[in-house]
Formats: sequence, structure tokens, C-alpha cells
Amino acid sequence: MENNQGSTQLMRALLFVALGFCSVRPAFADRIALTNGDAVTGTIAAASRNGLTLDSELLGRVNVKWASVTTVTTGSLIHVTEAAGKSVEGVPAMVQGRLVLRQTNGATVTIDLDSVRDLALATALAAPTWSASINAGVDVSRGNAETATVSTAGAATRVGRADRLGMFGTYLFSSVGSGADAVTTARASRGGMRYDHDVLGRLFAFGFGDIENDPLQLLDLRTVVGGGAGAHVVKTDAVQFNVFGGLSYANDSYAAGTTTPSTSTSPTPTPVTNPAGKVVPGLSRGGSPPPVVRTSLSRRLGEFVVGQDFSRQLSDNVNLTEGLAVYPAIGDPQDYRVSFDLSLSAQINGWLQWNVSVADRYLKIPPAGGAVQNDTFISTGLGVTFGNGANGGYTGADARRTSSARR
Repeated sequence: MENNQGSTQLMRALLFVALGFCSVRPAFADRIALTNGDAVTGTIAAASRNGLTLDSELLGRVNVKWASVTTVTTGSLIHVTEAAGKSVEGVPAMVQGRLVLRQTNGATVTIDLDSVRDLALATALAAPTWSASINAGVDVSRGNAETATVSTAGAATRVGRADRLGMFGTYLFSSVGSGADAVTTARASRGGMRYDHDVLGRLFAFGFGDIENDPLQLLDLRTVVGGGAGAHVVKTDAVQFNVFGGLSYANDSYAAGTTTPSTSTSPTPTPVTNPAGKVVPGLSRGGSPPPVVRTSLSRRLGEFVVGQDFSRQLSDNVNLTEGLAVYPAIGDPQDYRVSFDLSLSAQINGWLQWNVSVADRYLKIPPAGGAVQNDTFISTGLGVTFGNGANGGYTGADARRTSSARR
């Protein structure tokens, strides 16, 4: 009997503790009081130079600017990096309209938001984040028209606390006709990787490597390695603009072929011929070749690298990225190449993405074969994303995309 009473009392005690825990649990929720007298309670999901993002059970996700905050009640740690490179971490509070961090040692630090380079939840910075996407577009017609076009692109990005690693690969194929009459009108593949690391304030260092193949440009293989330094001119949650410069070494190997000379401005494809003057089957090039045709079939040279990149998060699901880079030869600045990329991606759901891309590659003086100097490509298609894939991708050192992950 006593055992039963003891068990009953123990169950009542446990129930009392559980009810007491449930009753005090809301006290541990994050709370933000606003200048208009309202207050929002929930869990702080993200922090930035602009303000806080709170997940509320009743209101959903709420974005609050620092200027609208009077008090913050939370146990979350905020990590702040100032423009000079100094970092501080602590629990946020508002004192007389200014952000104050209370560090683990009890000391407080007043933060000037105008001098902050980066601000995020410390838990969000604890481990690197990664994102990846694979996009594909297919166009096939049969009957009176015999055409086929396939374009694929893949990208993977790893973002750490002060560094970033990006990898990419693309492939394009297009043909007209079928069987023995098939003519390849486009065939190109590119791939590469790049590593960035913040070094001081807004400055970062980078290194990269790219490879490229384009038979219609008579390019068997181009390999490029290089590096340099850049600066984050603008860096917020929604917008990032960078400028960079450096040096690279390019090794180009070209096929033994040339373009049939033509002065016509007609868009009729120009056949590719070998040194004996015979047409190479299955290859056809549009546009008009330049007046100057080089006969060398390879080149090894150093290049300068000067460029910029831009990324803007238009909404929670839509991201715009742009990159432009110029590569003048060190020995002859008139021999240069230009790369331009523009991409708009929209996340349809948690794993499906729609993407439209514009890419342009220009060679001032083609090294061999009289290939057409400018190639422009526009594509659109659907893709599958992995990890934090909705936050954009990476297209190499000549079109550096930035992460717009909202931590």
C-alpha cells in the first residue's frame, strides 16, 4: 500500500514538474519590442546589418529593422565583424537606440552598425553551408525541321565563416539535320573551381582554375590557373558587389583547321575546313570570320585579370547574378578575351528551380583558324537543387557568383 502511495506521489511530482516546465517555457522564447509599442515573440532565425528575422508561431516569419527595435530579449549569440576586420560575439541588446553585445565574460561592446562589415547569428556561422544545383534544357524537333539542342549546367558552393569554395561545369550541344546530313552548330564544355578567403576588412584573396573546350572555335583545350585579390564594395544579406584583379597563366591548344574565307554578311553557317581545304564533316560555324587569321595552333601566355561581380536577392526565391572579367595578355594588351555572364534563377519549391542564363565570350584576336570572335549563348530550363541550392551558384573565375544565403 505504501509502495502504491509512493508511486502515486512520484507520478504527481513528475507531472507537476512537467506542467511547470511547460508553463515557463514561453519565458525562454525570444522577444523583440518595437518602437510603436508592439512586441513580437518567437525564435530568432537570422540576423544581419539590416535587422533581425524572427519565426513567430502566430505571425510566421517577421523581418524587423534595427531602427524599429527598442529592446531584445534572447539567449542567442550574435557574431559581428567590423570593417577593420575585428570580430566580436555576444548576446544582443538595445541601449538608447544602439546595438550592444554582452560577451560571455560579462563585458559589453557597443556596435556602430555603419562600421559593420558582416553580422550573423553565431550558430549560423558555426559550420559551413553548401548549395548545389543541376539545370538542363532540351529542344528537339522532327519532321520538316530536324534540330536538337541540349544544354546542361551544374554548380556547387561551400560557404564558410571567412572563405568560399565554388565549382561548376557546363555543356552545350546543338545540331541541325539527321544521319549523314547532320551538322553540329554548337558544341562546347567548360568547368572549373575557385577559392576565396577574406584576409583583412573588405579585402579577400582568391585562386582559381578553369578548363574549356570549343571545337567550333577550333579550341581543343584551354587551361587557365591564376589568383589575385579583391574587395567587397557592397556586402549585405540581399546585395553583394565585388571588384577583383590578379594574374593568370593560360595554355591554349587549337586544332589544325581554319574557316573558309567569306566576305558575306549572311548568317548562313560557314563550314570548317582542314589545312588541305576539305570541309570537316559535322561542323558548321555561323557569323563572319575576322580579317586577320593567325596560323599558330597553340599559345602559352600570362594574362592580367580585371573584373567585377554582382549578386542581388530580389526576393526569398529569386536571385540575380552577373559577372564580367577581362583578360588582356601581359605581353600584348591588344590580345585579350572577355567573359560576361548573367543569370536569373527562381526557386519553384524546395528542390525545383527555373533558370535563365546569358553568356558571352569574346576573343579580340583569335590565335588560330580565323574563328568568329564573339560567341553568345542564351538558355533557359529547369533544375534540381540540393542543400541551400536556392541561393545561387558559381560559374568560375570569369563570372564569380556570390552567396546570398540568408543565415
